[in-house]
Amino acid sequence: MRRLINRKTTLLGDQAVFSGTSFLVTIVLARLLDVQEFGTYAGIVLVLYLAVGGIGAFVMQPLQVTLPSVRRPKDYLAFSLWFQSGLILLLAAVLSIVLMLPFQAVEPYAALTLPLLIFSAGFLMHDYYRKRLLAEDRIEHTFAADVLLMAGHLGALFMLYFGAEITLGLTVLLLGIGYALPLSYMLMITVTQDVPGARWRVYFRMHIQQGKWLFYTAVVQWWAGNFFVVASGFLLGAAALGALRLVQTVFGVLNILFQTFENYVLPQTAGKMQLSLESGIGYLKQASLQPLFFVAGLLAVLFLFSDTIIVLAGGESYREFGFLVKGMAVLYIVIFAGYPVSIAIRALIINKVFFEGYVLTFVFGLSSFWLLLSYFGQAGAVAGLILSQIILLVYWNFKLAQKNVLLWK
Repeated sequence: MRRLINRKTTLLGDQAVFSGTSFLVTIVLARLLDVQEFGTYAGIVLVLYLAVGGIGAFVMQPLQVTLPSVRRPKDYLAFSLWFQSGLILLLAAVLSIVLMLPFQAVEPYAALTLPLLIFSAGFLMHDYYRKRLLAEDRIEHTFAADVLLMAGHLGALFMLYFGAEITLGLTVLLLGIGYALPLSYMLMITVTQDVPGARWRVYFRMHIQQGKWLFYTAVVQWWAGNFFVVASGFLLGAAALGALRLVQTVFGVLNILFQTFENYVLPQTAGKMQLSLESGIGYLKQASLQPLFFVAGLLAVLFLFSDTIIVLAGGESYREFGFLVKGMAVLYIVIFAGYPVSIAIRALIINKVFFEGYVLTFVFGLSSFWLLLSYFGQAGAVAGLILSQIILLVYWNFKLAQKNVLLWK
């Protein structure tokens, strides 16, 4: 029992270190870089999250469900490493070609080719190793690697802060080098058979077969969640993108709270639903009400003191974007209201509904972004995010109602 508690504590500590490092890096860079440069950096990170979802659909997501059942885990893990590395090399080649194209949209990134490749490779490989160690139930090693990443990125920030001149290229390069220490550590503790094994073809076909639909879902989900953010960068400029991403980072602290809530409530709900659907629904409703006053109070503070909060996060140059904090507070009210719906869908294992919902919101974004951004600017982007979330939740709730699962009554 004590060992289980210690492992849970280590897992929570690792999540705090990993998420906290990302939060700190974003906040510090918002102050060190000008608004345009920070917007360009935010665009890089946003695209990397798409790459994480796309590559993860073919490598890590199948591995997470297949690893416990394979007969030769070392051979299988070696395959996953080479598959991940191959996809990263393919992405690097495509990225290099794209950055040479004479398009205005890629001009801010063209001069960053080498730093961008180093940063992207470090970002994607750290994500792979981190999730792989968790899949192997090696939580202590995951925690150690994320501590090393924190040290590497804090060192990068220290060098930037006390350096003579801060440029975006130097920033991306130093952050990329910051991955060297944790990646060296993770490579050292995961040395496996590196010669292609007899079953690699079987593993490859299995991953491709499983990954196709996971890839489609990951891409649609990314576009559904980020369509208005990306569109604001193209139509309103890098500064608009940077401001939106900064506000999203501030609210990212709430995402950790929501994820912790889901990680605990989901298995409890699923277990109770196996005994009785009514029991599971009743538990889910009750559990969702417990954090209500805390979340509502926190969002009220963010809404009322929006200008102060955005200045504390990014500096005086971001004061004009305080209205984005207000809009995001409203968005998170909708998100929190919909968490019971999301948990119910997962507990009932009707995951196809997730994909259908994201397709609907993507179609909505594609058909409305020009109107909302052209007439309302960044306020239109936030309004689009709110409307997309409402469409998602109404559709999900409708599909639950068809199964006589009524959460909003």
